[in-house]
Amino acid sequence: MKNIKFISLAFSMLICFVAKAQEKTISKDHVEKKPTEIETKPFTKTKDTIPAVKIPSNLVQNKTSTTRIVCAKSISNVDEPLYILDGTLISANKFSKVNPNDIESIKVLKGIEATSIYGSNAMNGVIIITLKEKE
Repeated sequence: MKNIKFISLAFSMLICFVAKAQEKTISKDHVEKKPTEIETKPFTKTKDTIPAVKIPSNLVQNKTSTTRIVCAKSISNVDEPLYILDGTLISANKFSKVNPNDIESIKVLKGIEATSIYGSNAMNGVIIITLKEKE
């Protein structure tokens, strides 16, 4: 009977230790910042304006290229962010065909902010593009 009590006591101590080891406090410095927005000439200014966004320097309209947002790795091997064009999810291929002169603004979401709005598919970030209104 003493062995059973000892084993159950050891087991409950182990569970408390494991549960305590999982606990982690995050300071204010580690919390994600507000989304970054660009108002004019997005492709020429993005490289220097938005930290942790990597856009190829040889970006040419209608050419496929890869944009990376530096954030936590996803479970899948896909590193591409989600692209939202005027509220609609689009592919990276469609994004590469957007005329930079038609863009009014670009908003970049990453981390918890992106996944809380767009779910786990946004683990690699979200690029929200708003086009200028056509007259």
